[in-house]
Amino acid sequence: MQSDKLVNAADKPAAQASKKSPKKATKPASKAAPKKAAVKKTAKKEAKPAAKKAAAKSTKTAARIKIRFEILFSTRFGQSMLISGAHPALGAESIEQAPLMEYINDQKWAVELELDKASLTSGPVSYTYLVRDEDGAYALSAPYQLTIPAATSSLTVRDAWNAPGFIENVYSTDALQAFTQAVSPVKTSSRKKYSHRFIITAPPLEAGKAICLIGAAAAFGGWDPAKAILLTQEQSGQWSVDLSLKLSDAEADIDYKYGIYDLASGRLESFEAGDNRVLTPDPSGASLLVLQNGFIRTN
Repeated sequence: MQSDKLVNAADKPAAQASKKSPKKATKPASKAAPKKAAVKKTAKKEAKPAAKKAAAKSTKTAARIKIRFEILFSTRFGQSMLISGAHPALGAESIEQAPLMEYINDQKWAVELELDKASLTSGPVSYTYLVRDEDGAYALSAPYQLTIPAATSSLTVRDAWNAPGFIENVYSTDALQAFTQAVSPVKTSSRKKYSHRFIITAPPLEAGKAICLIGAAAAFGGWDPAKAILLTQEQSGQWSVDLSLKLSDAEADIDYKYGIYDLASGRLESFEAGDNRVLTPDPSGASLLVLQNGFIRTN
């Protein structure tokens, strides 16, 4: 009996060892699985910030706008042109940092810039054109302002030359507007998508009169007075209209003019004086072409 007890007692450690051994064998395996899962979770956690950074970088890159500035001005041999403004891309008001424009032809200079959209939230972009002579002397234009639609990814602005001494600059002064009758509101169709914006500055008009646009292409009314396009007065002296134009190759260069429209009779009262204005294609292919046509030519 004792031997049996001894044998049984001796067998217990062996039996216990045999019972514990599977547990010891399985523990590393069971622990290994969570480690792999933890590695995967860590990898995912590391991947998320990386993905966020990539997305942020992509958004930052996408939040830029390409702008082509064109000025219609005839220079003489030896002269050059620059554009200057408070925006860093325009030299931050430093002539030394002002972008140099490219000579296109005897009537046009241009420069293409890229601006960060985040820097355009404070309002219109203000800028000035500078004509530099051979001796280094500068002649400045009057200041310009460009309002950039938020949804626009690229645009071209085509400016007519405006010198500080032009008498027409008085059209937009508050003093002159205060002594004129209010212009009747002009209702124009609301366009969410448009390819061209026409802007013109005009003297104060009589009540019931408005500025209109008419031209050779079908989209401009085909010179039919009954199809003249009405503009809206945006601010003192300035009128504008947004148009979605799909022009054919045959309509590459389109003649057009501004005129005075009588709202009461619903007819075109008169065309502006001088030669026809000409709409030419935009070489940059921007999504929006802004034509700041200067001043209406009165008789």
